[in-house]
Amino acid sequence: MFTRNSLLGLLLCLAATLCGCRNQSKTIPPKEPAAVRVATVTRAETSAERLRYSASILPYAEVDLAFRSSGYVTNVAQVRGADGRQRDIGPGDYADQGLTLAHIRRQDVQNEVAQARAQLDQAVAQHTRADQDFQRAQALYATQSLTKPDYDESQEAFRKSQAAIENAQAALRQAELTLVDADLKAPFSGYILSRKIDIGSLVSPSTVAFTIADISRVKVTFGIPDYVLPKVHFGQEIKIEPETGTAPLVGRVTSIPTAADTRDRTFSIEVSVNNSDRQLKPGMIASVNLGEAPHSFISIPLSAVVPSAAEPEAFAVMVVEEHKGALVAKSRMIQVLAVYDNSVSVEGVQPGERVVSGGSQLLKDGDLVKVIP
Repeated sequence: MFTRNSLLGLLLCLAATLCGCRNQSKTIPPKEPAAVRVATVTRAETSAERLRYSASILPYAEVDLAFRSSGYVTNVAQVRGADGRQRDIGPGDYADQGLTLAHIRRQDVQNEVAQARAQLDQAVAQHTRADQDFQRAQALYATQSLTKPDYDESQEAFRKSQAAIENAQAALRQAELTLVDADLKAPFSGYILSRKIDIGSLVSPSTVAFTIADISRVKVTFGIPDYVLPKVHFGQEIKIEPETGTAPLVGRVTSIPTAADTRDRTFSIEVSVNNSDRQLKPGMIASVNLGEAPHSFISIPLSAVVPSAAEPEAFAVMVVEEHKGALVAKSRMIQVLAVYDNSVSVEGVQPGERVVSGGSQLLKDGDLVKVIP
């Protein structure tokens, strides 16, 4: 016998079952292809392009200087400041090759030298005794007054004493070299770019004390695309025009990379320029003019470019492909190289392919499409 509650539950279950049957009986109509406009990928050619590039000025050589051993800085080279007073050498100051820029407390290193000399004296004394013992052993062994094991033992002690002298001599030379390196000297003539120590600073071999740069010659670097690469060759003279408005300089191409930068697809060219008058400073900007050249590129309409669904900061296009008699839009990532009015130069598609130029913003990868005029 059904109670009121059980009957109500049965009715609810029956209603749910009937509703499910009605839902299953409904058919989902197929999605209609989206109407889109398409454009064919072409290869276009610009008129003669002016090949003018911005270049950076870098020092010919730049070195971080550090002490060979740990210690306290007791002296920093002095120069005369603009006010006429002596001050510690620092950024912007010129240092001649061999100038002692700073040195650490010598007493610490001198103690190491003294210890190494004492060890050498001890090794020499031990060698002298071992030599005397070995000479006696040779004489006794010649008269068969000494056994072969005792003779071999004496000979081994003599050889060890020789090795001990050689080790002690090497340790002394190393200590003396460390004493010499207590003075931190400029390896070449140049400008101090930074100083990170003061008198009293505790330094270690990993501590960069100074950064010095040689700007008697400078390197001028700039990036060019692949189609300009044939216009550049080793030893080529190139005019450098500083942005400061000073007279142009002439340099020669000294480096051409074999591979492009993966970030911007350019080749970084290096030009060496004589800068004996120090007219160019590291960090300056200059202009380089390589003349003019025509340029062909793969072109698509600007309206075909959409944000990539996979990478928000990248771009994509919807390429129209035929699949089982139907037209399907396939998303493909591209790299935008340049913009020309209503078209763009890209990488990632090939001439002859068709891309959606109208309506691509409403499409998803794999959607059916139909082409309209």
